[in-house]
Amino acid sequence: MLRNNTSPFFLRSMRKAAAMAAGILLIQTVHAQTVPVGMIGFDDQLRILQLQGKLDLNHSMMARPFFSDRSLTVDSIFRLTDSTTLYRPVRRNLGEGKGKVEVLPFHWYTKFNSDHPYSWNQAGFIQAKGLQTIVSTGVYVSSGWFNMQFKPEFVYAANPDFSHNASYGAPTRGNYHHFFMGQSSLRVTKGGISLGLSTENLWWGPGIHNSLLMSNNAPGFAHLTFNTTRPIKTPIGNFEWQLIAGKLVEDTSVLLENKNLTTGYYNPESYDGSGYSGPYNPKDKWRYLSGVTLTYNPKWIKGLFLSVTRVGYTYNFKLKENADGYSFFKKYFPVLFGVLRQDYPYGTPTANHDIGVKQMASLAARFVFPESHTELYTEYGYGDNFLNLRDWNNDAPHSTTYLLGIRKLKKLNKETWLDVGAELTHMAESVNYLVRTAGDWYGYQGGYTQQGRILGAGVGKGNNAYTLNVHLLSGFSKVGMVIQGIQHAPTELVTGFANFGLRETKWNDLAFGLTGQKKYNNVILHGELQAVNTQNFAWEKGNNRFNLYCFLSVSYLW
Repeated sequence: MLRNNTSPFFLRSMRKAAAMAAGILLIQTVHAQTVPVGMIGFDDQLRILQLQGKLDLNHSMMARPFFSDRSLTVDSIFRLTDSTTLYRPVRRNLGEGKGKVEVLPFHWYTKFNSDHPYSWNQAGFIQAKGLQTIVSTGVYVSSGWFNMQFKPEFVYAANPDFSHNASYGAPTRGNYHHFFMGQSSLRVTKGGISLGLSTENLWWGPGIHNSLLMSNNAPGFAHLTFNTTRPIKTPIGNFEWQLIAGKLVEDTSVLLENKNLTTGYYNPESYDGSGYSGPYNPKDKWRYLSGVTLTYNPKWIKGLFLSVTRVGYTYNFKLKENADGYSFFKKYFPVLFGVLRQDYPYGTPTANHDIGVKQMASLAARFVFPESHTELYTEYGYGDNFLNLRDWNNDAPHSTTYLLGIRKLKKLNKETWLDVGAELTHMAESVNYLVRTAGDWYGYQGGYTQQGRILGAGVGKGNNAYTLNVHLLSGFSKVGMVIQGIQHAPTELVTGFANFGLRETKWNDLAFGLTGQKKYNNVILHGELQAVNTQNFAWEKGNNRFNLYCFLSVSYLW
């Protein structure tokens, strides 16, 4: 008869070791939660911390939301920003070895426009006059490789009528309210790689005020995602990526941003752009979106990040399997194939398929100089794929746009920094329109929109914008000023040949504003106030208007 020689001490030690291993596993997973794009006091603060030298320079900040890890939790971001206080979020065990649950911050956002719609990159808000507000909170649960983040958002807007004409605006439908899943996700995460289903807002590219292809201007959309949660190290440098397959829907209760806030909705029967102004079930017609972004940080150049991004969307999904060599992946992930139309004409219907995919792409770079606390960044976008290399060589500016920016931090004393930034976004059609019009970047085949709001540059289709800002930073405290200018579709073609078919009357906005932020215990208050002077509103000569824009945010960290 065999005898068990295992001692009680050994058994206790094994139980303790198993408990510690489970604890380590939980620690590895509980920190896979995200810092939502646009989260006041945290999202932009990550970029500031990196320029201050407090955050690892390996993170590109060009594919967000940002994923926390063992070394950088939300509470550690709090301590890095303000070392004088200690923040301990409400975090509880679900049971020994079963996981953990954490209460996410409560957010209340509200904004007001006195005369006409203004401002962008505020997911959930609509382009409207008057008062509107958003409230949001939620929980994060993790167990082993699995994690779930539930952070819904509720939006209410008064949405009164504003001044409009035949070129811009339309009567509104009154009060608007909507419940979104918001910054919610369900994921399996291991070794810095995540696979899941999400409705979170995404931001692709180096821009701070605009992104050409993916921003938080529109509400988050449902998408499958395969992405990295931290830089993946290789012998030649670090890589980050995200591949998505998403669903874009229409909302006929709001005005369309990609159609100058008019109501020329796409026909739910044919989706051919013939126009439609009545309600319909969004389940009947929707657009399929395929997108990918890849960022590379060369091993030999610290602080340099290079990225390529591509998106494609379609409203008519009738592609025959294997027709014209279309495999499963070519059908559902067209952005991974055929940069040139002659090689992969998925954008041109043929006898074997009637799917038409609108594609857009961009190349971007961000260069961080940690010693001087400075960053330079740019993004160059293509709104239409070229037929072949000859087409590319002869007409490279066709359907292009770009973004340029710089940010500089200067340490004034132990706690105070000066933050100076400038960004230029050029969305207007290039001079090549004289021989080859590129059309609208965001208006093709149902529009690059989610519920009527542009997914890319929120400044608006065909518009140019610049932003200059100066702030004093001290922990979570911020005070400063901002200057913004917008040219509304300065090169948009109109009927006739006078003035080369361009608008003779230019519509320009010039805004001056103040920004402030302050933390009181676990409450972060943030406010913006801008005076917007508009010349030739809605391209009406002499129609000059004044708009007061206000934004207030209250964040409570449980």
